[in-house]
Amino acid sequence: MSSKRVTIIFTGGTIAMGVDPKTGGAVPLLSGEDILRSMPSLQDIARIDIINFSNKPGPHILLSDVLEISKIIRELFRRNQADGVVITQGTDTIEETSYALDLLLTDDNPVIVTGAMRNASLLSADGPANLFNSILTAADDQSLSKGVMVTFNNEIHPAREVTKASSTQVNAFRSPLFGPLGVIYGRKVQFVRNRVLREAIPVEEITAEVELIKFTIGMSGFLFKAVRDPVVDGVIVEGAGVGHVSEAITAEIKDLLQTGKPVVLTSRCYESLVLEDAYAFVGSEKHLWELGVIAAPGLNGPKARVKLILALSCTRELDRIRDMFRTPIKYG
Repeated sequence: MSSKRVTIIFTGGTIAMGVDPKTGGAVPLLSGEDILRSMPSLQDIARIDIINFSNKPGPHILLSDVLEISKIIRELFRRNQADGVVITQGTDTIEETSYALDLLLTDDNPVIVTGAMRNASLLSADGPANLFNSILTAADDQSLSKGVMVTFNNEIHPAREVTKASSTQVNAFRSPLFGPLGVIYGRKVQFVRNRVLREAIPVEEITAEVELIKFTIGMSGFLFKAVRDPVVDGVIVEGAGVGHVSEAITAEIKDLLQTGKPVVLTSRCYESLVLEDAYAFVGSEKHLWELGVIAAPGLNGPKARVKLILALSCTRELDRIRDMFRTPIKYG
């Protein structure tokens, strides 16, 4: 039997669903123990401990849930009760929850997030294979100091880069800019590149509300006027291309900045890179930086929103928030 100890935290999602005969649709039905019974023996990989945290669909998970999970994980590692942790959840929000955990946790121990695209009632359900591969990854010494990762469809992705690219296919998760960190063949974990960038914003509570606005051609300023409401602490703008908006929206952003709220700009493109000085017209990325907008290069809108929520839960000083986006803390 392996000396490794892996804790699996089950939160629900498609991996824990079956078909309800009354409605004909998939609903949460399975516990962690139920899911593990459908898998081969894990004795030679790791000793498994189970925490049934919740049984929610992915869209029902809140950042407060993720914060609570991060505290559980920190305690497991502090007490040396786990060498690695696997979290199963609904795939709809994996890219956000995995990145939030990546920011909240600073341990070197591996934390893996996974799920399923096909529920247990369907042919070729992918949940058991994804869970098995996640346990392999969590128990592998190569996974140390690589931050939170998403293991899915025989690939390993870094939480900072991964996105859900398909709403239906088993290869739903991709890392658009640089590709996966590693792959899994049988019981062999093979990393093909190293994770070098790690960031940390380890807050104890969530105290901020941030909204996300996607720029579209000819859009009105209605949403920008709405987020001036005091309940909103910060705003993410997904600009076109490398970070561009119209003249009308530039004026709305300028007015919003005058309220003192941080406005963070990313790109609505699949490969979400924003630039700093390639263009200089009104509404270009260079013009917006000069107005005081904060850049979030490499982060898509949902991830930038997660980071700004945690940053605002840590501090309300704009210069510190700007530094958090400009100069990430490096651990690895």
